[in-house]
Amino acid sequence: MTPEIVNSSVGLLFTLFYVIAIIFVPYAIGVAFINNWKKYVKAKFFAGEKYIVLEIKIPKNNTKSPVAMEVVLNALYQGGKDYEFKKKYISGEVRPWFSLEVCSLEGAVHFYIWTKTKFKELIENQLYSQYPEIEINNVGDKDYTYSLPFDPENYEYWGSEFKKKGASHLPIKTYTTYKLQDNPDDEFKIDPITPMMEFLGSLGKGEYVWIQICVRAHGKDRYDKEKGAYVDWVHEAQKDLKKLTKRDLKFDEKANPGLFVLTKGEKQAVDAIEDNITKTPFDCGIRTIYIARKDKYRKSTIGGIKNSFKQYNVTNLNSFEGVNDINPDKFKYKNFLGGSKRLIEDKKKLFDLYRHRSFFYSDYAPYGYPFETAPSVFSAEELATIYHFPGEVSKTPTLNRVTAKKAEAPADLPI
Repeated sequence: MTPEIVNSSVGLLFTLFYVIAIIFVPYAIGVAFINNWKKYVKAKFFAGEKYIVLEIKIPKNNTKSPVAMEVVLNALYQGGKDYEFKKKYISGEVRPWFSLEVCSLEGAVHFYIWTKTKFKELIENQLYSQYPEIEINNVGDKDYTYSLPFDPENYEYWGSEFKKKGASHLPIKTYTTYKLQDNPDDEFKIDPITPMMEFLGSLGKGEYVWIQICVRAHGKDRYDKEKGAYVDWVHEAQKDLKKLTKRDLKFDEKANPGLFVLTKGEKQAVDAIEDNITKTPFDCGIRTIYIARKDKYRKSTIGGIKNSFKQYNVTNLNSFEGVNDINPDKFKYKNFLGGSKRLIEDKKKLFDLYRHRSFFYSDYAPYGYPFETAPSVFSAEELATIYHFPGEVSKTPTLNRVTAKKAEAPADLPI
Protein backbone atom coordinates (compact mmCIF):
# COMPACT_ATOMS: atom_id res chain seq x y z
CA MET A 1 0.00 0.00 0.00
CA THR A 2 1.49 3.32 -1.09
CA PRO A 3 1.90 6.29 1.29
CA GLU A 4 -0.64 8.23 -0.77
CA ILE A 5 -3.33 5.56 -0.22
CA VAL A 6 -2.51 5.35 3.49
CA ASN A 7 -2.74 9.12 3.88
CA SER A 8 -6.01 9.15 1.94
CA SER A 9 -7.49 6.39 4.17
CA VAL A 10 -6.40 8.18 7.34
CA GLY A 11 -7.89 11.41 6.07
CA LEU A 12 -11.15 9.68 5.21
CA LEU A 13 -11.37 8.12 8.68
CA PHE A 14 -10.59 11.45 10.32
CA THR A 15 -13.30 13.14 8.26
CA LEU A 16 -15.78 10.37 9.16
CA PHE A 17 -15.06 10.68 12.88
CA TYR A 18 -15.31 14.46 12.63
CA VAL A 19 -18.75 14.26 10.96
CA ILE A 20 -19.96 11.73 13.56
CA ALA A 21 -18.71 13.99 16.35
CA ILE A 22 -20.41 17.04 14.83
CA ILE A 23 -23.74 15.18 14.62
CA PHE A 24 -23.84 12.89 17.65
CA VAL A 25 -21.98 14.81 20.38
CA PRO A 26 -24.48 17.69 20.37
CA TYR A 27 -27.29 15.13 20.17
CA ALA A 28 -25.95 13.25 23.23
CA ILE A 29 -25.50 16.52 25.13
CA GLY A 30 -29.03 17.58 24.20
CA VAL A 31 -30.56 14.28 25.34
CA ALA A 32 -28.65 14.44 28.63
CA PHE A 33 -29.78 18.04 29.18
CA ILE A 34 -33.44 17.22 28.49
CA ASN A 35 -33.40 14.19 30.80
CA ASN A 36 -31.78 16.16 33.61
CA TRP A 37 -34.16 19.07 33.08
CA LYS A 38 -37.17 16.74 33.39
CA LYS A 39 -35.70 15.36 36.62
CA TYR A 40 -35.14 18.89 37.91
CA VAL A 41 -38.71 20.12 37.28
CA LYS A 42 -40.16 16.93 38.80
CA ALA A 43 -37.93 17.20 41.85
CA LYS A 44 -39.02 20.82 42.24
CA PHE A 45 -42.67 19.78 41.95
CA PHE A 46 -42.30 17.04 44.56
CA ALA A 47 -40.45 19.39 46.94
CA GLY A 48 -43.39 21.81 46.83
CA GLU A 49 -45.98 19.19 47.77
CA LYS A 50 -47.13 18.50 51.34
CA TYR A 51 -48.18 15.06 52.56
CA ILE A 52 -50.02 13.73 55.60
CA VAL A 53 -50.91 10.37 57.13
CA LEU A 54 -54.50 9.78 58.24
CA GLU A 55 -55.34 7.03 60.74
CA ILE A 56 -58.82 5.51 60.48
CA LYS A 57 -60.44 3.96 63.55
CA ILE A 58 -63.30 1.62 62.73
CA PRO A 59 -66.50 1.25 64.80
CA LYS A 60 -67.01 -2.15 66.39
CA ASN A 61 -70.43 -2.53 64.77
CA ASN A 62 -69.29 -1.79 61.22
CA THR A 63 -71.64 -3.63 58.86
CA LYS A 64 -70.65 -2.06 55.56
CA SER A 65 -69.55 -4.35 52.75
CA PRO A 66 -66.51 -3.66 50.54
CA VAL A 67 -68.93 -1.92 48.15
CA ALA A 68 -68.63 1.13 50.43
CA MET A 69 -64.85 1.12 50.11
CA GLU A 70 -65.13 0.79 46.32
CA VAL A 71 -67.16 4.01 46.31
CA VAL A 72 -64.44 5.73 48.36
CA LEU A 73 -61.67 4.44 46.11
CA ASN A 74 -63.41 5.66 42.96
CA ALA A 75 -62.93 9.20 44.32
CA LEU A 76 -59.15 8.59 44.39
CA TYR A 77 -59.09 8.24 40.62
CA GLN A 78 -57.31 11.51 39.95
CA GLY A 79 -56.26 11.27 36.32
CA GLY A 80 -53.97 13.44 34.26
CA LYS A 81 -51.85 13.27 31.13
CA ASP A 82 -48.27 13.13 32.40
CA TYR A 83 -46.96 13.27 28.85
CA GLU A 84 -48.37 16.76 28.11
CA PHE A 85 -45.55 19.18 27.21
CA LYS A 86 -46.30 21.66 29.99
CA LYS A 87 -46.42 19.00 32.70
CA LYS A 88 -43.43 17.12 31.38
CA TYR A 89 -41.03 20.00 30.79
CA ILE A 90 -42.29 23.02 32.75
CA SER A 91 -44.40 22.23 35.83
CA GLY A 92 -43.12 18.68 36.44
CA GLU A 93 -46.64 17.74 37.57
CA VAL A 94 -47.54 14.04 37.74
CA ARG A 95 -50.66 12.08 38.51
CA PRO A 96 -51.28 12.10 42.26
CA TRP A 97 -50.94 8.84 44.11
CA PHE A 98 -52.08 7.55 47.48
CA SER A 99 -50.92 4.86 49.86
CA LEU A 100 -53.47 2.57 51.52
CA GLU A 101 -51.84 0.98 54.54
CA VAL A 102 -52.55 -1.58 57.22
CA CYS A 103 -49.96 -2.50 59.80
CA SER A 104 -49.35 -4.36 63.01
CA LEU A 105 -47.35 -2.56 65.67
CA GLU A 106 -46.53 -5.34 68.14
CA GLY A 107 -49.93 -6.91 67.49
CA ALA A 108 -51.99 -3.68 67.44
CA VAL A 109 -53.66 -3.41 64.01
CA HIS A 110 -54.05 0.02 62.40
CA PHE A 111 -55.45 1.38 59.11
CA TYR A 112 -53.84 4.41 57.46
CA ILE A 113 -54.10 6.46 54.27
CA TRP A 114 -51.13 8.56 53.10
CA THR A 115 -52.06 11.43 50.82
CA LYS A 116 -51.24 14.90 49.62
CA THR A 117 -52.57 17.49 52.05
CA LYS A 118 -54.85 18.99 49.39
CA PHE A 119 -56.80 15.70 49.15
CA LYS A 120 -57.41 15.45 52.91
CA GLU A 121 -60.90 16.96 52.78
CA LEU A 122 -61.89 14.83 49.77
CA ILE A 123 -60.84 11.62 51.52
CA GLU A 124 -62.50 12.54 54.80
CA ASN A 125 -65.77 13.45 53.07
CA GLN A 126 -65.80 10.20 51.11
CA LEU A 127 -65.00 8.08 54.17
CA TYR A 128 -67.57 9.78 56.41
CA SER A 129 -70.24 9.49 53.70
CA GLN A 130 -69.82 5.71 53.64
CA TYR A 131 -68.73 5.11 57.26
CA PRO A 132 -70.41 7.82 59.38
CA GLU A 133 -69.18 6.40 62.68
CA ILE A 134 -65.49 6.08 61.91
CA GLU A 135 -62.88 8.34 63.46
CA ILE A 136 -60.18 9.96 61.29
CA ASN A 137 -57.06 11.45 62.85
CA ASN A 138 -54.13 13.25 61.25
CA VAL A 139 -51.12 11.62 62.90
CA GLY A 140 -49.02 14.73 62.27
CA ASP A 141 -45.32 14.11 62.82
CA LYS A 142 -46.05 10.73 64.47
CA ASP A 143 -45.87 8.73 61.25
CA TYR A 144 -45.46 5.12 62.35
CA THR A 145 -42.76 4.52 59.74
CA TYR A 146 -40.49 6.88 61.69
CA SER A 147 -41.20 5.22 65.03
CA LEU A 148 -38.47 2.68 64.26
CA PRO A 149 -34.92 3.47 63.15
CA PHE A 150 -33.07 1.54 60.50
CA ASP A 151 -30.83 -0.44 62.84
CA PRO A 152 -29.57 -3.71 61.28
CA GLU A 153 -27.42 -4.44 64.32
CA ASN A 154 -30.42 -4.83 66.61
CA TYR A 155 -33.28 -5.49 64.19
CA GLU A 156 -33.85 -8.07 61.48
CA TYR A 157 -35.67 -7.09 58.30
CA TRP A 158 -37.55 -9.03 55.65
CA GLY A 159 -39.44 -7.42 52.79
CA SER A 160 -41.13 -8.15 49.51
CA GLU A 161 -43.28 -6.62 46.82
CA PHE A 162 -46.40 -8.35 45.50
CA LYS A 163 -47.90 -8.20 42.03
CA LYS A 164 -50.34 -10.09 39.87
CA LYS A 165 -48.81 -13.26 38.50
CA GLY A 166 -50.82 -13.12 35.29
CA ALA A 167 -51.82 -10.25 33.03
CA SER A 168 -53.39 -7.34 34.93
CA HIS A 169 -56.77 -7.59 33.21
CA LEU A 170 -57.24 -11.10 34.63
CA PRO A 171 -58.98 -10.51 37.98
CA ILE A 172 -58.26 -11.97 41.38
CA LYS A 173 -61.05 -13.35 43.57
CA THR A 174 -63.11 -10.36 44.67
CA TYR A 175 -65.74 -9.66 47.30
CA THR A 176 -68.51 -10.42 44.80
CA THR A 177 -67.34 -14.04 44.72
CA TYR A 178 -67.79 -14.09 48.50
CA LYS A 179 -71.26 -12.48 48.09
CA LEU A 180 -70.29 -9.60 50.37
CA GLN A 181 -72.06 -7.06 48.15
CA ASP A 182 -75.35 -8.41 49.57
CA ASN A 183 -74.42 -7.31 53.13
CA PRO A 184 -75.10 -10.73 54.71
CA ASP A 185 -75.37 -11.11 58.48
CA ASP A 186 -72.01 -11.53 60.19
CA GLU A 187 -72.56 -15.20 60.94
CA PHE A 188 -72.82 -15.86 57.20
CA LYS A 189 -69.96 -13.63 56.07
CA ILE A 190 -66.73 -15.00 54.66
CA ASP A 191 -64.56 -11.91 54.46
CA PRO A 192 -61.21 -12.60 52.72
CA ILE A 193 -59.48 -9.83 54.71
CA THR A 194 -60.17 -11.59 58.03
CA PRO A 195 -57.17 -13.98 57.85
CA MET A 196 -54.88 -10.96 57.41
CA MET A 197 -56.46 -9.23 60.44
CA GLU A 198 -56.07 -12.33 62.60
CA PHE A 199 -52.47 -12.79 61.49
CA LEU A 200 -51.52 -9.17 62.14
CA GLY A 201 -53.17 -9.32 65.55
CA SER A 202 -51.11 -12.37 66.50
CA LEU A 203 -47.74 -10.60 66.45
CA GLY A 204 -45.94 -10.17 69.75
CA LYS A 205 -43.71 -7.60 71.42
CA GLY A 206 -40.82 -6.47 69.28
CA GLU A 207 -42.53 -7.48 65.99
CA TYR A 208 -43.85 -5.14 63.29
CA VAL A 209 -45.47 -5.80 59.91
CA TRP A 210 -46.15 -2.94 57.49
CA ILE A 211 -48.27 -3.38 54.36
CA GLN A 212 -48.79 -0.59 51.84
CA ILE A 213 -50.67 -0.38 48.55
CA CYS A 214 -49.57 2.62 46.47
CA VAL A 215 -52.30 3.56 43.98
CA ARG A 216 -52.71 6.05 41.16
CA ALA A 217 -55.13 6.42 38.26
CA HIS A 218 -54.29 4.02 35.43
CA GLY A 219 -53.67 5.63 32.06
CA LYS A 220 -52.35 5.03 28.58
CA ASP A 221 -48.70 4.69 29.59
CA ARG A 222 -47.43 1.85 27.39
CA TYR A 223 -46.54 2.38 23.74
CA ASP A 224 -47.79 -0.42 21.47
CA LYS A 225 -45.67 -0.69 18.32
CA GLU A 226 -48.29 -2.74 16.51
CA LYS A 227 -50.99 -0.14 17.07
CA GLY A 228 -48.61 2.82 16.89
CA ALA A 229 -50.15 4.49 19.93
CA TYR A 230 -50.14 4.52 23.71
CA VAL A 231 -52.53 1.98 25.20
CA ASP A 232 -53.97 0.94 28.56
CA TRP A 233 -55.05 -2.39 30.01
CA VAL A 234 -58.23 -2.49 27.90
CA HIS A 235 -56.09 -2.95 24.79
CA GLU A 236 -54.35 -6.01 26.26
CA ALA A 237 -57.68 -7.37 27.51
CA GLN A 238 -59.24 -7.12 24.07
CA LYS A 239 -56.31 -8.99 22.52
CA ASP A 240 -56.73 -11.74 25.11
CA LEU A 241 -60.48 -11.91 24.56
CA LYS A 242 -59.91 -12.24 20.85
CA LYS A 243 -57.61 -15.23 21.42
CA LEU A 244 -60.06 -16.88 23.81
CA THR A 245 -63.00 -16.61 21.41
CA LYS A 246 -61.08 -17.72 18.31
CA ARG A 247 -61.36 -21.45 18.91
CA ASP A 248 -61.73 -24.15 16.30
CA LEU A 249 -65.39 -24.84 15.59
CA LYS A 250 -66.64 -28.25 16.70
CA PHE A 251 -69.70 -28.05 14.49
CA ASP A 252 -70.26 -27.76 10.75
CA GLU A 253 -69.44 -24.12 9.94
CA LYS A 254 -72.01 -24.03 7.13
CA ALA A 255 -74.80 -25.24 9.36
CA ASN A 256 -73.68 -23.18 12.35
CA PRO A 257 -71.93 -20.05 11.08
CA GLY A 258 -70.11 -18.07 13.78
CA LEU A 259 -70.77 -20.62 16.53
CA PHE A 260 -67.85 -20.71 18.96
CA VAL A 261 -67.55 -23.41 21.56
CA LEU A 262 -65.76 -22.41 24.77
CA THR A 263 -64.97 -24.59 27.71
CA LYS A 264 -66.55 -23.70 31.05
CA GLY A 265 -63.24 -22.25 32.28
CA GLU A 266 -62.80 -20.13 29.14
CA LYS A 267 -66.34 -18.82 29.40
CA GLN A 268 -65.67 -17.89 33.01
CA ALA A 269 -62.46 -16.10 32.00
CA VAL A 270 -64.20 -14.16 29.21
CA ASP A 271 -67.00 -13.03 31.54
CA ALA A 272 -64.53 -12.12 34.31
CA ILE A 273 -62.30 -10.07 31.99
CA GLU A 274 -65.21 -8.23 30.40
CA ASP A 275 -66.62 -7.36 33.82
CA ASN A 276 -63.26 -6.37 35.31
CA ILE A 277 -62.30 -3.84 32.63
CA THR A 278 -65.59 -1.96 33.09
CA LYS A 279 -64.44 -0.97 36.60
CA THR A 280 -62.26 2.02 37.50
CA PRO A 281 -58.61 0.95 36.98
CA PHE A 282 -55.68 1.80 39.26
CA ASP A 283 -51.95 1.20 38.97
CA CYS A 284 -50.99 -0.55 42.20
CA GLY A 285 -47.67 -1.28 43.87
CA ILE A 286 -47.87 -3.52 46.93
CA ARG A 287 -44.99 -3.64 49.40
CA THR A 288 -44.60 -5.40 52.76
CA ILE A 289 -41.94 -5.21 55.47
CA TYR A 290 -41.43 -7.38 58.53
CA ILE A 291 -39.26 -5.81 61.25
CA ALA A 292 -38.38 -7.53 64.49
CA ARG A 293 -35.83 -7.36 67.24
CA LYS A 294 -33.28 -10.06 66.55
CA ASP A 295 -34.34 -12.07 69.58
CA LYS A 296 -38.02 -11.85 68.45
CA TYR A 297 -37.59 -12.57 64.74
CA ARG A 298 -39.64 -15.55 63.50
CA LYS A 299 -39.45 -17.07 60.01
CA SER A 300 -43.04 -18.26 60.42
CA THR A 301 -44.17 -14.62 60.27
CA ILE A 302 -42.93 -14.42 56.67
CA GLY A 303 -45.18 -17.35 55.80
CA GLY A 304 -48.05 -15.55 57.51
CA ILE A 305 -47.56 -12.48 55.32
CA LYS A 306 -47.52 -14.54 52.13
CA ASN A 307 -50.55 -16.58 53.19
CA SER A 308 -52.51 -13.35 53.77
CA PHE A 309 -52.71 -12.92 49.99
CA LYS A 310 -53.59 -16.50 49.04
CA GLN A 311 -57.34 -16.23 49.60
CA TYR A 312 -57.54 -13.89 46.59
CA ASN A 313 -56.03 -16.39 44.15
CA VAL A 314 -58.12 -17.92 41.34
CA THR A 315 -56.55 -20.92 39.61
CA ASN A 316 -57.71 -20.19 36.07
CA LEU A 317 -57.55 -16.38 36.35
CA ASN A 318 -55.00 -14.61 38.54
CA SER A 319 -53.04 -14.80 41.76
CA PHE A 320 -50.43 -12.90 43.78
CA GLU A 321 -46.74 -13.57 43.65
CA GLY A 322 -43.95 -12.11 45.74
CA VAL A 323 -41.04 -10.47 43.93
CA ASN A 324 -37.74 -8.95 45.03
CA ASP A 325 -37.67 -10.68 48.41
CA ILE A 326 -35.16 -9.13 50.79
CA ASN A 327 -34.50 -12.37 52.64
CA PRO A 328 -31.29 -13.07 54.62
CA ASP A 329 -31.50 -16.71 53.50
CA LYS A 330 -31.50 -15.96 49.76
CA PHE A 331 -28.75 -17.56 47.72
CA LYS A 332 -27.44 -14.26 46.31
CA TYR A 333 -26.81 -12.90 49.82
CA LYS A 334 -25.27 -16.04 51.32
CA ASN A 335 -23.03 -17.28 48.55
CA PHE A 336 -21.57 -14.27 46.79
CA LEU A 337 -18.67 -12.01 47.68
CA GLY A 338 -19.98 -8.92 49.45
CA GLY A 339 -23.38 -10.55 49.95
CA SER A 340 -23.81 -9.29 53.53
CA LYS A 341 -23.11 -5.70 52.45
CA ARG A 342 -25.55 -6.01 49.53
CA LEU A 343 -28.18 -7.38 51.92
CA ILE A 344 -27.91 -4.36 54.23
CA GLU A 345 -28.09 -2.00 51.25
CA ASP A 346 -31.23 -3.69 49.92
CA LYS A 347 -32.85 -3.64 53.36
CA LYS A 348 -32.17 0.10 53.66
CA LYS A 349 -33.48 0.70 50.15
CA LEU A 350 -36.76 -1.11 50.83
CA PHE A 351 -37.11 0.61 54.21
CA ASP A 352 -36.65 4.10 52.70
CA LEU A 353 -38.92 3.42 49.73
CA TYR A 354 -41.69 2.37 52.10
CA ARG A 355 -41.24 5.53 54.17
CA HIS A 356 -41.39 7.70 51.05
CA ARG A 357 -44.39 5.76 49.69
CA SER A 358 -42.48 5.67 46.42
CA PHE A 359 -43.46 3.29 43.66
CA PHE A 360 -44.25 5.15 40.44
CA TYR A 361 -41.79 7.96 39.89
CA SER A 362 -38.01 7.66 39.81
CA ASP A 363 -37.57 11.27 40.91
CA TYR A 364 -39.50 10.78 44.15
CA ALA A 365 -37.35 8.99 46.77
CA PRO A 366 -33.60 8.62 47.05
CA TYR A 367 -33.29 5.37 45.09
CA GLY A 368 -35.52 5.75 42.07
CA TYR A 369 -37.81 2.94 41.01
CA PRO A 370 -38.32 0.25 43.64
CA PHE A 371 -36.28 -2.64 42.31
CA GLU A 372 -37.67 -1.86 38.84
CA THR A 373 -40.95 -3.60 39.67
CA ALA A 374 -43.72 -2.62 37.26
CA PRO A 375 -47.05 -1.91 38.95
CA SER A 376 -50.02 -4.21 38.36
CA VAL A 377 -53.41 -2.82 37.38
CA PHE A 378 -56.30 -3.49 39.74
CA SER A 379 -59.93 -2.53 39.28
CA ALA A 380 -61.62 -0.61 42.10
CA GLU A 381 -63.51 -3.80 42.95
CA GLU A 382 -60.28 -5.79 43.31
CA LEU A 383 -58.67 -3.01 45.32
CA ALA A 384 -61.66 -2.73 47.67
CA THR A 385 -61.41 -6.48 48.26
CA ILE A 386 -57.83 -6.37 49.55
CA TYR A 387 -58.24 -3.05 51.40
CA HIS A 388 -61.48 -2.43 53.28
CA PHE A 389 -62.61 -2.12 56.87
CA PRO A 390 -63.69 -5.43 58.42
CA GLY A 391 -66.92 -5.81 60.34
CA GLU A 392 -67.62 -7.78 63.48
CA VAL A 393 -66.84 -10.98 61.60
CA SER A 394 -63.22 -10.07 62.39
CA LYS A 395 -62.76 -10.82 66.08
CA THR A 396 -59.21 -9.47 66.22
CA PRO A 397 -59.12 -7.94 69.72
CA THR A 398 -56.18 -5.65 68.89
CA LEU A 399 -57.81 -4.01 65.85
CA ASN A 400 -57.78 -0.28 66.56
CA ARG A 401 -61.51 0.56 66.73
CA VAL A 402 -63.54 3.54 67.90
CA THR A 403 -64.01 3.00 71.63
CA ALA A 404 -67.36 4.76 71.97
CA LYS A 405 -70.17 5.75 69.67
CA LYS A 406 -70.34 9.49 69.07
CA ALA A 407 -73.64 11.32 69.15
CA GLU A 408 -74.65 14.89 68.49
CA ALA A 409 -75.60 17.08 71.46
CA PRO A 410 -79.34 17.55 72.12
CA ALA A 411 -80.80 20.58 70.36
CA ASP A 412 -82.50 21.93 73.52
CA LEU A 413 -79.36 22.37 75.64
CA PRO A 414 -79.18 25.83 77.32
CA ILE A 415 -76.69 28.23 75.77
